[in-house]
Amino acid sequence: MTVLRKLATVAAAAVLASGAAVAIQTPAQGAPPGCSWGYGHYEQAGSFIAVYNWWFCDDGNDIPLHATISRYLSPGVYETVASGDGDVVYNCGGTLYNVYRAGGDEFGILCS
Repeated sequence: MTVLRKLATVAAAAVLASGAAVAIQTPAQGAPPGCSWGYGHYEQAGSFIAVYNWWFCDDGNDIPLHATISRYLSPGVYETVASGDGDVVYNCGGTLYNVYRAGGDEFGILCS
């Protein structure tokens, strides 16, 4: 290996190492200090679907996060039926079976 090629190899390794160090040191999106994440959904057939999405904090200052309820229309296509921050409720009636999505969860329910 020539001296120039060795220098180029060392320089490339240094650039990659510094880039990796930056990626490692960048903090991930985490919970605020003293808080834990709470998410869930519950439903009553023919009545409602409810979703909650919060940072629950030890000091009592809970932080609402965005929550959405979507109805399945066709493969890959969903219609948002309710959205908001913290607690979201979609009131429905009827006896038609539909598939809904809340967060990453997909579920079927008699709700139209």
